[in-house]
Amino acid sequence: MNGRQRINTVMRRGQPDRVPVWCLLSLEHILRHGAPDGALPQTIEELIAAECSMTRHYHSDGLVIYLPGYPAGARVDDWIRSALGSVPVGDPSHMLDRADPEQWEPDVAHYTAEQFYSSRLARETLGENYHIGGWTPDGFSSAIQWFPRLEEALVATIRDPARFQALVRYFDRVNAAWARAQVMLGGLESIQISSPYSGSSFVSPALYRRMVLPSVQYLANAIRDAGGFSYLHTCGFISDRLELMAETGVDGIECMDPPPLGDVTLAQAKARVGDRLFLKGNLDSVNILLQGTDAQVDEAIRQTVLAGKPGGGFVLSSACSVAPSVPPERIQRIWELAEELGHYT
Repeated sequence: MNGRQRINTVMRRGQPDRVPVWCLLSLEHILRHGAPDGALPQTIEELIAAECSMTRHYHSDGLVIYLPGYPAGARVDDWIRSALGSVPVGDPSHMLDRADPEQWEPDVAHYTAEQFYSSRLARETLGENYHIGGWTPDGFSSAIQWFPRLEEALVATIRDPARFQALVRYFDRVNAAWARAQVMLGGLESIQISSPYSGSSFVSPALYRRMVLPSVQYLANAIRDAGGFSYLHTCGFISDRLELMAETGVDGIECMDPPPLGDVTLAQAKARVGDRLFLKGNLDSVNILLQGTDAQVDEAIRQTVLAGKPGGGFVLSSACSVAPSVPPERIQRIWELAEELGHYT
């Protein structure tokens, strides 16, 4: 099997020839190690080249594109500087009380094929042997990020839940259009649904069921109808909501941060939801890949392969994104041990 076949098999919760390897790389890690001399890419072509270079270098079976919807020749240097820097906090005075999301319906974008040149360029660069995916936020996270301050957004879920839910529904429609376009116009095979504010550090299981679950469910259905796979990305502490995440209808989940970053073991996730979801994870990106000894890294990879491998439905990966300063040799080591330990036949 090639990498594309491996991952697509896993996303159907099947068993490939070996455990696929597919780490989510932080943008800065890609720029440090994939761009020529670490230079900041100026155009979308240069950024895609760096992403594809790292995919090949790490023997990854797949790639998530940072900017899947960019036209030919588009400048990306300002976006990269913004993404790597801090976002200024704005004036909150115009926020929830003045929001009228039902009237924003006409603002949902209509996309053209030209806008997804970057996605098609990645396929042209890598060829047919790699799984290539995109991403979208869920509507709940978009609504949270619409506020200039996180605490204000969380208070709004309590102070005016009906209006906040209307805001979530608006962003659901926006994000579903974006996700469908990535699959149908960009030819991407899967969509990561980024849901960073839905762990137990932010919302209760009851609020998750009321606001987050319907949002992710809406997106998962839209992606499936467009012909793509979906998987849910939530960092941190999620053990108390694994079954709720499975109820969303996504094909899989990633992160499952282990202690101390989170509270999920891979064996636990496999036992509780592995019959309904493929699992992608869950090497500790900080305490192991960044700060651990070489021996600790090897042992963690071995244990993760052994926990996730049985029965298929598993992608070996960092839990969250690979930090900028993680040595490239450690990411290469993930593939080396998958080759040694991850074969099913």
